Amino acid sequence: MKPTARFFTALSFCIAIAARPPQAFAADVSVQEYRQQVSDLRTRVDSLKTHPEQAGELLNSIPDEQTVRAGKDDIAVSYRTLKNELTAFSADAEHKPDRLDRISNYLQTLESEADNYAHPETLDPERSKLDAILSAHEFQKVHAPGLRERLLSRLYRSLGRFLMRLMLSGNAHFSLVQALVYVLLAIAVVVVIIWTVRRFRRPEEEIAAREIIPFAPSARSWRAWLVEAREFAAESDWRNAIHMAYWAGISFLEAGGAWKPDRARTPREYLRLISSRDPQFPPLSTLTRKFEVVWYGDHPARQADFEETLQHLERLGCR
Repeated sequence: MKPTARFFTALSFCIAIAARPPQAFAADVSVQEYRQQVSDLRTRVDSLKTHPEQAGELLNSIPDEQTVRAGKDDIAVSYRTLKNELTAFSADAEHKPDRLDRISNYLQTLESEADNYAHPETLDPERSKLDAILSAHEFQKVHAPGLRERLLSRLYRSLGRFLMRLMLSGNAHFSLVQALVYVLLAIAVVVVIIWTVRRFRRPEEEIAAREIIPFAPSARSWRAWLVEAREFAAESDWRNAIHMAYWAGISFLEAGGAWKPDRARTPREYLRLISSRDPQFPPLSTLTRKFEVVWYGDHPARQADFEETLQHLERLGCR
């Protein structure tokens, strides 16, 4: 056969394939028929591994949408995603295996969903888990909207429609809603101005007085803390002596403005308020560690521990 004749023969074969009508898909199918149809599609897709040239024929046989009869309901199933993937498979010569695996996984998902729908008993374990979760204590108050919630929702919708009509009707003049908004803004501005004026007109001594929080460490002079620490030391009660000496250091730093008084802080929180670059950080860190070991760790306290604590207080500036 001459080359020209072979060319026209191949061309006629391609035209015949392109003109071949696609395999008919029923307009609507049952769930079982749909599941079998998806299974057949998976088989045909698997055959593309050895015959990728059949992708065009498979693509032409698949409709864009199909209706699945599911009892009283009809479900519209779209095949557009599958057709887009097949189109990309035909055009992509480099990644054909990856695209084919993606198409096969997609069809497997469709088949699994159809199987679950056709056999709802397979979902019973999941439903049991969901029922167990919803029966927990934190979900006891969850319920459908009652009469009160429905009435409030209806009232809010009616109020919203009423306000919307007021806003749309006020084209040339200020509407009632606009006037209300401006009045509220004016009130807010006046309140802020009054608060600011009173804040800056307050005497400095009043501000300083309010910084002293009752029962905060700085409410008591660090010297008073230290005197009590020495009294415990005179009785050889080294544990309480270290306890009072630690609060003497905290009172000293707090009175010097190292932080804002707050009686709820823990020793570690006090330490985090000091920068690690601050010269007072090393002695406070050692003092805190000694206090925690003795007071919270029930470590036996000795005279040497108290004397070491006093040295750290002197490094802080308690002289």
